[in-house]
Amino acid sequence: MTAPDRPGIRPKPVSDTPVSGHGAVDRYFSLSARGSTWRREIFAGISTFLALSYIVVLNPAILSQGGIPHAAAFFATAAVGGLATMAMGLWARLPFAVAPGMEMNAMIAFSVVGTLAYTWPEALGMVFWSGIAMLAVSLLRLREAVINAIPPQMRSALAAAVGTFIGLIGLQIAHLVTTSDGRLSGLGDWTGPPAIALYIGLTVALVLDALDARAAAGLGGIAAAALYCAYAGISTEAVHDGVHGSGAALLRFDLTVITDPRAWSIVIVLFALDFFGSIAKVVGLSARTPLQDVNGQVPGMRQVLLVDAGATVAGSATGSSSFVAFVESAVGIRAGARTGIAAIVTGLLLFSCLFLGPLLAHVPVEATTGALVFVAVKMLTSPRSGGVDSLGLAVTATAVGVTIVTLAIDQAMAVAFIVSTAASVLSRRRPRPALWVTTLVLTASVLLQYLNL
Repeated sequence: MTAPDRPGIRPKPVSDTPVSGHGAVDRYFSLSARGSTWRREIFAGISTFLALSYIVVLNPAILSQGGIPHAAAFFATAAVGGLATMAMGLWARLPFAVAPGMEMNAMIAFSVVGTLAYTWPEALGMVFWSGIAMLAVSLLRLREAVINAIPPQMRSALAAAVGTFIGLIGLQIAHLVTTSDGRLSGLGDWTGPPAIALYIGLTVALVLDALDARAAAGLGGIAAAALYCAYAGISTEAVHDGVHGSGAALLRFDLTVITDPRAWSIVIVLFALDFFGSIAKVVGLSARTPLQDVNGQVPGMRQVLLVDAGATVAGSATGSSSFVAFVESAVGIRAGARTGIAAIVTGLLLFSCLFLGPLLAHVPVEATTGALVFVAVKMLTSPRSGGVDSLGLAVTATAVGVTIVTLAIDQAMAVAFIVSTAASVLSRRRPRPALWVTTLVLTASVLLQYLNL
């Protein structure tokens, strides 16, 4: 284990104090102050890209089922995701990638368009208005107030829920578990090539981690990709039509959809998925890392929120569902990413997919599963700062259980907030107003999902 992961050793907090004697770029990104190096940040950025590169293929494939032109969805995924991730690195100076959320694209394609019979321009209009709501909340600092109101036991619970979610994504891609209607439905094939790729990647990552290799997850993924291709062969399937047709959805969103009262609940759900999902991911991924300061806050959080919201608005204008802080950023953070340099590298690689996309067909998505499961294991087994109490254990167990059952971080967060708020009331402690409001909004959004979608 690296030093920040050893029990009893608190990670060195993020410091914005420049280190004398270093260059302007070093000072701007706090590279030395955060105990990182250029080499580590670049490799971590590449690791994050390899872990999330599947979204460049999968997001257009899903959205095209709802009628959104495939080339336009591909362009939005690579261009908006790449630029937003670079903005995250340059402005927020944090190593979070930004990409379309898997929760949202399936909802748009199969629920909003497929079940409720809205047109895809109307669906993109709903995404636009949810992004505008996100921008307004971020500019008013309400979202930061919610984050600051999260009690310590909730932060550990969110980290555990995010870790569980990452692990389940890996198991699903490796076909070890099956899903139906967005829920776990059973066990899959544990002996096929995708499963073998997971075993290889996870084994390599665990061995390298035991040897104190900081880039264990990324190297495990590379090894899995090489051996998987040697075993299963190299795919020659094309993934897109290049940049041709990329403007087919440009500004095609129908903004008048907001006048339809039936659309309001969908906008609220999209907003809640983005709002609370991003909170859970940022707090969970930064927990027990140098990305948090001594007070448990993440410097640059406001910029993170604004980039997230701006990407959602831009995505709706070009042909994609909502963009979020991507959970696969955990792979890069595990590899040592501590500054925005890693995000800039990831963003450049995402943007380059506009021109190098066909190469993605030769990189099997199954190769990322070992790294994802490895990161999940480390997040779930890392020591909790501040000790563990019965309430913390109850909230964490609840969040993990709901994540397994629903495969939805926002629903896990809702139940965890309900448990935490109820415990505060029963113990005659007065929860913060922001905690009450958050619990009510989360509960309402989850009910709306089940009642209307």
